[in-house]
Amino acid sequence: MKNIFTFLTVFLLFNANKVVAVQINAADMSYQATANKNIFKVTVKVYRDCSAEALCAGCNIAFPNGTTNGCTLKNAGFTTAIVGLDKGFEGINYGDFNLNIVTGVPNAYDIVEFQKCESIKSTCTNCNTRTAGTYNPGIEVYVFEGLVDVSAVPANCCNIGLSISIDGRNKSLTTIVPETFYTECILNKCIENSSPVFTNNAHASICAGIDHIFELSAADPDGDSLSYKMVPSLKGRGVPVSYIAPYSAEKPFPYFAPPSPFPLDLRIDPLTGNISFRPLGLFVANINMEVSQWRKMNNVNTLVGTTFRELQINTTNICIVNRVPLIKVYKDGKLNAGSNNFYLQQGKEICLDVVAEDQAVLTNNPPIFADTTDLKWDVPASYNPAFNNATFTRNYILKQRTIEGPKADSFKFCWTPPIEAIRTQPHSFKVTGTDRFCPQSAFAIRGINITVGKWALGVDNVNSSLLKLYPNPANDKVIINYNELKTNNFELTIIDILGKEVYTIENTEPQKNNELLVDVSLLNKGVYTIIFKTLKGNYSQKLIKE
Repeated sequence: MKNIFTFLTVFLLFNANKVVAVQINAADMSYQATANKNIFKVTVKVYRDCSAEALCAGCNIAFPNGTTNGCTLKNAGFTTAIVGLDKGFEGINYGDFNLNIVTGVPNAYDIVEFQKCESIKSTCTNCNTRTAGTYNPGIEVYVFEGLVDVSAVPANCCNIGLSISIDGRNKSLTTIVPETFYTECILNKCIENSSPVFTNNAHASICAGIDHIFELSAADPDGDSLSYKMVPSLKGRGVPVSYIAPYSAEKPFPYFAPPSPFPLDLRIDPLTGNISFRPLGLFVANINMEVSQWRKMNNVNTLVGTTFRELQINTTNICIVNRVPLIKVYKDGKLNAGSNNFYLQQGKEICLDVVAEDQAVLTNNPPIFADTTDLKWDVPASYNPAFNNATFTRNYILKQRTIEGPKADSFKFCWTPPIEAIRTQPHSFKVTGTDRFCPQSAFAIRGINITVGKWALGVDNVNSSLLKLYPNPANDKVIINYNELKTNNFELTIIDILGKEVYTIENTEPQKNNELLVDVSLLNKGVYTIIFKTLKGNYSQKLIKE
């Protein structure tokens, strides 16, 4: 009996201290064309739960000491594949690839960037540079990068899939069975093209019961038009995960449904990728977003690449005593109350003041007080050279902030677009405002979009939402409702992704219900911009032609 008791005691103690296998929360992939059409520079970002096993043993990887310690995708546990996708080559495996951990950037570091609570730490050790705490979630990001050779794929197979998978989804998921984690990107080696890059984290802790807009933060270095849609999370190529009832790819987590005034459901904007919802209760859930690139080739709007980004969202109750910061944009001292879309003539400077303002609710019980905020941008010149001369500077003296303020962080953005910035696709950058609430900060991300033309378009587009299109995407006809613009004098122009006018009409007569029916049946499939010029200003909306 004594021996049995001793054996059981040792067994239980061993398993009680055993680290759980690697658990992946989220991931995305991007690629960049090189001078060799068969060689692509590929970047993979993966996010893992710190309460589980580390991806690479030893942890002395890439930062702060600059050594990799042999950390690669393969020895981190991932299986990779290069697969043909064109007809006659579907599903044929042409080998695998391996990427090294990136040096010179923080790796295996907690993504909670504004950790202000000295006494409260997450379960991350930040590469053994601190003692792990107990606060969850603790999420580390790993960045892998390297060259991938696809020359083994036959020359007449243009479309290729690059995939990664690992047996270890995050086990804290409440909407998905935690099986294999799989993601991929689809490239076309027959054209020169680079994928969109994502400039924010793929994991977010947000407040239950509070309206939220998640910016996908995709930026295309080639200026291709992007469209977005939500697709099932995968555990293999073409194999969806098992959702836990009542959840599905269409309803990936609980949210307030109609008649809730905002957002009236889970909304995915197909043109911006913004995900709008009001989360219901506490959950941990994943959303898989498909980002498609469109380019005009031989006068045909052509799909040139597809990238997937799997996000993880978990909700918290911190907003009972805290609120998400508001990001406000001012132009010429006036608050921009619209969609942060601006039109600018090439060579003309634009300056915007961006403020992250925390929300106080003194009528709450207990009252909610405004926290100090921290504001940052995503350094758009790192993925869009047109922003090389853009600046983002504080509107205060940093060393005096703790004495004189401001409590709400504030920066001035200025940019004079060069001639190569002219295009119909907007140049975009993202700003993130984070408060200093403990134990977990609340944050907001907003996109600012600037379209550069050869000529001045007049008054900036201050509220594109006043111009409504339906159906959108459209097949044969689209109805343009301009009732809220209160005008009968306008010029309507439709331009394609290369800036070519494909439709123009001038109107001076009242239209029934202030609606205009436009025949788009002859337009090629793709993304177009509708510009609605009036005496008061100019408004635009994106149109997807199916």
